Amino acid sequence: MHEKKKNDAITRRIDILSESLGYEKEDKHIFTMQRDPETKRILLDAQNGEWQTDEPIFIHDKENEDKLYVALDAHKAAAILQALQESARENFHLKLEKAIWKHTPVDFQDVWVVAMEKIKEKAAEESQGASTVVNLDDLIADIKREHPQLFVDLSALFSAAQQ
Repeated sequence: MHEKKKNDAITRRIDILSESLGYEKEDKHIFTMQRDPETKRILLDAQNGEWQTDEPIFIHDKENEDKLYVALDAHKAAAILQALQESARENFHLKLEKAIWKHTPVDFQDVWVVAMEKIKEKAAEESQGASTVVNLDDLIADIKREHPQLFVDLSALFSAAQQ
């Protein structure tokens, strides 16, 4: 009975994971993995489905119940990584655009170019391999202080309008 509950829990985790991957097919390819202590080989045992498939393969580690792996064709994995990188790039561009517009630029493109140069400089200063984290609001505020001519001075406009 205990084994059935474990299998049900694993099946639920696989269902949740496969759904998050956008894969909702009923018959999933599920394998269990176990290490052979004598040969130090890893043995895969097919529980459901086949190894030769274009679909994701779910591998449950029998020795470590918390471990669940997903095996993908290398081309599909590369496509997923490329899509994630493109999504991250688009997200960054949208955040930078929003930060620039908040400060009322005279010429959006000029501010964009200066911001990208500052980001490249900061990335070059960072150690190799380390990811560069930039607070975009602070970056644009710094650019506004250094290059006020790139932004509309709203306080001056309001003062002039009141006089």
